[in-house]
Amino acid sequence: MNKCLLAALAACAVSTAVLAADGEDYQLKVDVTQQGNVFHTQASFHLPLSLCQAYRYLTDYDAAKSIPGVVASTTTRLDDSKARVERVLQERILFFPIKMRMVLEMTELPHKGTDFVQVSGEAKFYKGGWRLEETAQGTAFKYRAESEPDSLFPKAVIEYFIKNRLNSSFEAMAKAGAQRRQQVCALN
Repeated sequence: MNKCLLAALAACAVSTAVLAADGEDYQLKVDVTQQGNVFHTQASFHLPLSLCQAYRYLTDYDAAKSIPGVVASTTTRLDDSKARVERVLQERILFFPIKMRMVLEMTELPHKGTDFVQVSGEAKFYKGGWRLEETAQGTAFKYRAESEPDSLFPKAVIEYFIKNRLNSSFEAMAKAGAQRRQQVCALN
């Protein structure tokens, strides 16, 4: 299946609550639905970060290397509110190692979130966005995406992979983001 798409869904990035190792509840929820060949993904988690810290983490695209399966992430600034991010992903489906490359164009909405669209890669299409919502306890991260894998694998394998891999990817993203709570950040 298009591993790149799946890892991207998890990085750039399924319904369960996950407790982190330190006992913190990130209120992780991920939901994947399918309409025809298109997968619709919604995910959210909560981190004890200020809105400024959350936005800085969200736009630190190369931090995606801390997500399992992401082996490289390189960012090129296009202007003050746009970036091009090239990612290399490597996963295993059954016994087969799969390496994929994707290029995303990111549009930044300062302290609100990001929108992204795949400009090249193995998926037929992949687009979506992140939104940040300030709460009394920190910031809620909300993700939505639409994707259509271009794959040689059977549909059942793709569905299994998407529904099982995304949980761990979003959990890894939440854990990595929570480590930034001590970073000093001032809103611009």
